[in-house]
Amino acid sequence: MRRIRSCFNSIAGAVFCLLVLAGCGERDSGGELVMFCAAGMTGPVTRLAEQYKEEKGIPVRLQFGGSGTLLSNLQLAPGDIFLAADSSYVDEAKQRGLTGEAFVVAEMRAGLGVRAGNPENLNSVNDIRRKGIRVAIGNPESAAIGRLTKSVMIRHGLWDGFEPVAEFSTVSELANAIKLSTVDAVILWDAIAHQYPEIDFVSLPEFDDEWKAVTVAVTQGAKSPEKARDFCLYLSDPSTGGIVFREEGYRVSGDARQQ
Repeated sequence: MRRIRSCFNSIAGAVFCLLVLAGCGERDSGGELVMFCAAGMTGPVTRLAEQYKEEKGIPVRLQFGGSGTLLSNLQLAPGDIFLAADSSYVDEAKQRGLTGEAFVVAEMRAGLGVRAGNPENLNSVNDIRRKGIRVAIGNPESAAIGRLTKSVMIRHGLWDGFEPVAEFSTVSELANAIKLSTVDAVILWDAIAHQYPEIDFVSLPEFDDEWKAVTVAVTQGAKSPEKARDFCLYLSDPSTGGIVFREEGYRVSGDARQQ
């Protein structure tokens, strides 16, 4: 099953590259910016891209996917901006010579996403290991939430014997699995749970100290680095991007970390 999912992710990544490359001839039209954006940030980034276009007249074309998938695609497809759910992906991109200046946009932490009301009474990692509980996680190779899930569970000796019923390429797919009741629980970001009335977020001690920085960077191949940097600053500014990210459930500069 995991081999099938890995194959699917590889195919999806290839299709993504073909779609982006097919549209690269339109990139210069109207000074358009192309942004590779982690799928979990769809809500706030879409709002901010529309707001930015209204204010400055510069359209931003958004390409969404898992942070790991986007990092791989960034080596093949054109883009101006890379936003990842975890700063480690931006660090890797910089080490590979793919990005330059970077800015922290917001923070979030992982925990348990369950159906509203928590009907299965799931309150710990041991609870989701119970027989009959359907648990899904992010794919560690393609999604930031999956990489973190595997890392934390290995560190706490909880990975061996843990058998999720599914692995998804993006955190958005995890949220939709709970929304549609196809699983009983998922491990996802608190900010994502905040955006779905069908999902309750349960804090897990193993994940509580693992705050991750949502980070955006200008790519080395940006057609207009100045414009790309300006949008990055717009996203990371507490008076513009910060307002929208806070409304969507993220922690931004100046907010207290809730435990």
